Amino acid sequence: MSYVLWTLAALIAYIGGLIILVKVTPLLLTRSYDEGMFMAIAAGDVFGGLFVFGAVTLTFALFSGSFAIRVLDFLLLVGIIVVSARLSYTSFRSSMLKKNRASSMIAGSYRLVLVLAALYYLVLLFTPAQ
Repeated sequence: MSYVLWTLAALIAYIGGLIILVKVTPLLLTRSYDEGMFMAIAAGDVFGGLFVFGAVTLTFALFSGSFAIRVLDFLLLVGIIVVSARLSYTSFRSSMLKKNRASSMIAGSYRLVLVLAALYYLVLLFTPAQ
């Protein structure tokens, strides 16, 4: 398959992953963490994270880390940081208002891990390979 098609598929997966992350978070906050439905929704949330980071990895690998792709990946990672930080903030903030505090803390912690992973990849993106 052509590199252009792979890149378009990666960008579609990135947008789909962001949509999954944004739409699934409110569903997690309304359920208790010991429900089976919470685990199913959390699994969907993890797939959203995989789609988002998979797009960054795929474009970087296809084009061997050329400068233009590094800039594109930088912008994609900044998008991940912004969306995940906002979702984490709302998750932690809602834990004070909702009765499912544990669920809010788990969802917010997952978002913080996404932010930390994106920051780590940002650092790796512009460090020279050894």
